Amino acid sequence: MILLVDIGNSRLKWNKVQAGSLGKTQAILHVHGSIQAELIRAWQVLERPQCLRLACVGSTQVKRQLLAVVEQLWPNLSLEEIQATSSAQGLTNAYLIPHKLGVDRWLAMIGAWHHYQSPFCVVSCGTAITLDIVDSQGQHLGGMIMPGLILMQQALQQGTSALGMSTKVHPLGLASYTEAGIYNGCLAAVKGFIEAGLAQYDSCAVPLILSGGDAVLLRDSLQLNAVVDLDIVMYGLMVID
Repeated sequence: MILLVDIGNSRLKWNKVQAGSLGKTQAILHVHGSIQAELIRAWQVLERPQCLRLACVGSTQVKRQLLAVVEQLWPNLSLEEIQATSSAQGLTNAYLIPHKLGVDRWLAMIGAWHHYQSPFCVVSCGTAITLDIVDSQGQHLGGMIMPGLILMQQALQQGTSALGMSTKVHPLGLASYTEAGIYNGCLAAVKGFIEAGLAQYDSCAVPLILSGGDAVLLRDSLQLNAVVDLDIVMYGLMVID
């Protein structure tokens, strides 16, 4: 068994690979303090992995907690931390300095390329929203980044004196009260972001793949013609050399 771990900006996610198959992804929030006790409870029932494969864009503090748990449960376990490279699995990185590309974006592209074998636009909808396009030759054309839905609302709250924060879902369209106006404004910004990214690929319509915690909400709210694949980063972690 290989244990796959993805430390994002808000959540730590893990999955198991057994006999070449991916299991069910599980996750815990890591933004509210120590996660060691919760992680030990979740992992102490697992058999000792052959190795742990790690992708981390989260804080070094969370990574240190993870490593402490691993050492407590499985001393001297082999650990492989993945970084973005110039190429992998038939995919070519557009970044001039390859490792500057977020490893979660790189793995999402590798997972999508391996899984779908076609050009695509993959949008990760989490703390930040990222968009990357890959053509039919496996060439990454580049990407874009914007704040996620919560970050956009927090920016409004912090930058004004009268606008409050609301995480509730509101009716779509022109709003007659402020909370819905903020909610719909943020959704419209995401829609424009995705449309602007897709417009950069002019050879044909490219399939849209959504991942991340807000993927289903955005697909349904914006009525996007998209595939939701919440395990796309884990697929990348599973197949990368």
